[in-house]
Amino acid sequence: MPLVIALFALLLCAGPAAAETYTVTRTDDPVPGACEPADCSLREALMAANGTTAVDDIVVVPASASPYLLQYEMLYLPISDEVEVRGAGADKTVVKGNGEESIFGTFSNRSVLSGLTIAGGQAAIQNSSGELIVRGVSIEGNRWNGGTAGIISNGPVTVESSFLGFNRTENVSGGVIFANAPVTVVNSTIAHNTSEKGLGAISGNSSVTLVNSAVVSNRSEAASMAAVGGTPLTVRNSVFADNRDAGGLLNCISTGPLTSFGGNVSDDGSCGAGGGDKPNVNPLLGPLELHGGTTRVFSLLAGSPAIDAAQQCPAVDQRGVPRPQGSPCDSGPYEFAAPPSPPPGDSEFAMKVGKKLRLTKKRVIRVPLTCPASEVSPPCRGRVRIGNLPLRFDGPHTLQMRFLSARFSIPAGKTKAVAVKSPRSTRIHLPTERGTWKVLLRVAAEDAAGNKWEVRKKRARLIRR
Repeated sequence: MPLVIALFALLLCAGPAAAETYTVTRTDDPVPGACEPADCSLREALMAANGTTAVDDIVVVPASASPYLLQYEMLYLPISDEVEVRGAGADKTVVKGNGEESIFGTFSNRSVLSGLTIAGGQAAIQNSSGELIVRGVSIEGNRWNGGTAGIISNGPVTVESSFLGFNRTENVSGGVIFANAPVTVVNSTIAHNTSEKGLGAISGNSSVTLVNSAVVSNRSEAASMAAVGGTPLTVRNSVFADNRDAGGLLNCISTGPLTSFGGNVSDDGSCGAGGGDKPNVNPLLGPLELHGGTTRVFSLLAGSPAIDAAQQCPAVDQRGVPRPQGSPCDSGPYEFAAPPSPPPGDSEFAMKVGKKLRLTKKRVIRVPLTCPASEVSPPCRGRVRIGNLPLRFDGPHTLQMRFLSARFSIPAGKTKAVAVKSPRSTRIHLPTERGTWKVLLRVAAEDAAGNKWEVRKKRARLIRR
């Protein structure tokens, strides 16, 4: 009896099994079997994780040049245990459906999807009841005739640092999210979604909270239907622009209280009037691109009313860039960083370009460039271009070429002679073995944070020694 009691006590004191990690090694979706180390599909990895008693198992989906295709006849990729599906970044890991089924089905207390693009399905994710966390994910290009084409959830949903765009929903409400539980969207972009009969982007029967997010160019083909709705709806430090229903421009609507905590920028007046809000203004958005991150986001143009318009922002923006870059931080998911001021006397260019270009006997032009030691995000990367000018010499000469170019990458504080090779089609006949001539030089560079510089010299000195 004492032994039985001791064993029972040991079982009571034992914690949950250690979390397991399963790595996907193939991009197709065969009839599922065991998840072997060198032969494991995404479906097989999820089924293996679902079958353990561990908490918070991890399924790693590596970067791949081709998408992970959903092909097996089962309806979706099942998540029935507490599992995190972790990709290498939404720009590197794509899970693609066949257009006939939803892609992920979650049935656990807590599911996390991160670093993925989920595309080409009916719904991207159907969540039965537990907590769903979507982080650093792109949900795009999904279409469903019978439900919301992005996320359908009966449990609470948190979306962070993600892009939800270009999804289409027919016959029901919510172009990209429909939930019967609270929805929180932080540092995310929701754009170019369409709903045939309901709200263009987010709809549901519970609360919706938007923080430092952008809701742009979503469409409802019905009347009196905004882009975002909630019961209630709470907005803070967010940007709303060009969202329309059949009757015209309409960004926000709520069947319960609509609360603004300020810092919102909107091109209409439907999203509340909290302290520091800027309704009925053009937010001056730039292009929808990665901008150095892994999910697409609208940049802010210089002079945007969203710049320095927010308070109490997240520590980073959608791309992971630290906030604030100014004082205070910016509304929306993008933190604007003004280009650094050029050094005195260095034109509009922050790098240093050597005064002398050297032409070698092997038809290589060497351009000395220096990346400044104060550069925030080294290295400096860009392209050198060299081209024709009307050259003035004494005696016969020829230097005929279209623009020659070469890419470069230079660490901060370093100088490098970038080699620009001239093809055999370039005619170089100089009157002497040595001399100095003038050519057109252009250098364009960009650092890792997306700051850009350019210099154009109409009379760069080309020297042959």
